[in-house]
Amino acid sequence: MALVEHFPQFAAKVLDLAEKYNIFYASTARIISGGLAMMFSISFAFNRADPEMMRRVKLALDEATSFALDMGALPWKPNFREQQMTLQKMDPQTRKLLQAIKNVLDPQGIMNPGNWEVGE
Repeated sequence: MALVEHFPQFAAKVLDLAEKYNIFYASTARIISGGLAMMFSISFAFNRADPEMMRRVKLALDEATSFALDMGALPWKPNFREQQMTLQKMDPQTRKLLQAIKNVLDPQGIMNPGNWEVGE
């Protein structure tokens, strides 16, 4: 989820990552929120049987997530690594609020364990 006016930077970053890591890519953007925001996706093709390609794709995905967070965007349905990157960039008070909400809604920690682990 990102601001629409950041589309040129996101599009340029996809091209940069594909060239830098020598990987194929696909990307889409969908305008939402009455034209104020967009969902921007980046996908990189990979062969699981090629460890070197897997390494490059992981680096590209991490760099893409870091770039998005630096641009003020949030990952949509982030994986564990992206959750951790988001939590690291999050304001400490926001992390405390997130933990407080989790504690009230799920005091036993049984709902979706292992995701969005803020810590005490």
